[in-house]
Amino acid sequence: MNPRSGGGLSESRWARVRGALAEGLGELDSAFTTAQRDAAAIAEREAAGGRRLILALGGDGTISEVADGVLAAGAGATTEIGLIPRGTGGDFRRTLEMPKEVAAAAAHIKNAPARKVDAGRVRYRTFDGGEGVRHFVNVASFGFSSAVARRANASSKRFGGRIAFMAATLRELVAHDNQDVWLTVDGQERRRRRVMMAAVGNGRFFGGGMKICPEAHIDDGAFDLVAVGDMTRGQVIANLGKLFGGTHIELEQVTQERITRLHAEPVEADADIPVELDGETPGHLPATFEIVPGALRIRA
Repeated sequence: MNPRSGGGLSESRWARVRGALAEGLGELDSAFTTAQRDAAAIAEREAAGGRRLILALGGDGTISEVADGVLAAGAGATTEIGLIPRGTGGDFRRTLEMPKEVAAAAAHIKNAPARKVDAGRVRYRTFDGGEGVRHFVNVASFGFSSAVARRANASSKRFGGRIAFMAATLRELVAHDNQDVWLTVDGQERRRRRVMMAAVGNGRFFGGGMKICPEAHIDDGAFDLVAVGDMTRGQVIANLGKLFGGTHIELEQVTQERITRLHAEPVEADADIPVELDGETPGHLPATFEIVPGALRIRA
């Protein structure tokens, strides 16, 4: 669990949460994260040791790290994952339609059969120039959205995830410039596109409730690639409501297609276009996104 998620976990609050979990699921072992990638390391260790069920208590970042750790251990077929939503964004929870309340989520995990879901695997350039590899379960993106995620993660979220992301979106609009990228989809001939942002969706929501990939399914063996073209700041502001409602795909600047693999790289070699994976920004383009069908078993 991430003790900093959902406004923080005091000792008394954790006692209540643990009691609700134990009442719904029975006695459990617990481990707190203290830094980024802790959840991935804990999940990899426990899955490699034969743990059959791992609960991710936190936001989208915690859930994503647990999934990455389970897959790193090669245990996607044997270790099941349960979600106890507690973060400010809750975008993967929205796709799964999981209950928000801890006791209800625990009861749901106890009674729900595990379902196979897809995952994404991304190879990207790290900020120190190396190559990084991570998995994601919800949405990956690059461009404007990843810059917003970086701002939102560095800001206060005491008024909720949606407010934090909206504020970060408006601040980033002032500084952002759209970029030219090369996109290669499923091995086809690469094409040049000027984009504000592009989202590679396994799930449907990101950014604190934006329905960026409204037709995505987490178990269909494919991504939904939604690319937002060369929109002006005024056009973005005018259409924010459509982003939350999922009707932005009707705009002429937006394209949508089902894919299994995407390679993206900047046209200008020195362009810094960050990559966002389930709300975290570990590196930048060039990057390759690949679907891993049925990679995980989730109690949802």
